[in-house]
Amino acid sequence: MRGKKIKEGNLEAVLSRFLEDDQHLVLGFEKTEKGIGHRIFKKSLDHFTLFNPEFSTNGALYLRRLFSKATDIVLLLRPCEIRAYGELVKLTQIEREKITAISVDCFGAVSSKEKVGDLPTDAEGIKDYFKDPSKMRWACSVCRERRGVVGDAGIRIDKSGALWAIPYTEKGESFLSLLEGETEEATTEMALAPNEKIQQFESDLKRFAEDFSKCIMCKNCRNMCPVCYCIDCVFNGDEYLPKGDALLNKIFMTGSIAMPQGKELFHFVRMYHVSQTCVGCGACEEACPEGIPLTKYFKGVSERLQGMFSYMSGRSFDEPIPYVTFLEEELKNADD
Repeated sequence: MRGKKIKEGNLEAVLSRFLEDDQHLVLGFEKTEKGIGHRIFKKSLDHFTLFNPEFSTNGALYLRRLFSKATDIVLLLRPCEIRAYGELVKLTQIEREKITAISVDCFGAVSSKEKVGDLPTDAEGIKDYFKDPSKMRWACSVCRERRGVVGDAGIRIDKSGALWAIPYTEKGESFLSLLEGETEEATTEMALAPNEKIQQFESDLKRFAEDFSKCIMCKNCRNMCPVCYCIDCVFNGDEYLPKGDALLNKIFMTGSIAMPQGKELFHFVRMYHVSQTCVGCGACEEACPEGIPLTKYFKGVSERLQGMFSYMSGRSFDEPIPYVTFLEEELKNADD
């Protein structure tokens, strides 16, 4: 693994030079008095921060249906966000020609729903903060890949606290060339190792019914999911979720209906649609006003299904999504 050790201030200097062009943008994080969140930077890097220990949304959400070929964009985001970006590229929802996607080592995040006060934004401070695992979002604690090893390049942190830029594609090599210093063999002693934690995800249907009985059908989970991208969602019409006259007609044909209707159907169809592209970021759960543990179900389904195909969503731009690929010999032992 070869890369460059990033000298203090060098990354910000490179990004500032990049933003001197009117058609260049950087999507990353900013820290202000109101907290830490996403920002698309143009011209200046005011309040820029490389690390963000607070999760509110998945940044790939803002990139859906991005086909602008006139604008160069650098993404500096968490691995789950870069993985979601990679899935959207494969689903032809983003043209990546002018985008350089850089994943940054992530030590985890707290929920934006938690009022925890001022959070550290330096790598060592965040690492120390999450020595107490109870402070971390559940989705982050079971994340399959919190290391910056996806996208065009990654920013890794070694055990001494030094930052490394590691290229994975030609675009990553181009980005690396802008940084000061010589390319060298990066230390293998990185601060983050693969997550070996074994997790039992929820699959009991009785428990499912209990958890989802609280659903108010706001569809926030769908709207904030970075890979749930259909413009013409089946749940926007009257076929699955009738209302008005269509609802009255259904009641007269079938009998009384508990409201809001179709909760289980909505979530089962969502699970089916995103099961192979879900990155387990927990944005759905973050958006739920009722506190339903959505990640335990959605990630549980996606982990099992992706495991059947030896697939990890967003791991590589070149790895095809299983449901858009036909292999005659796959799943030979599956029942008809």
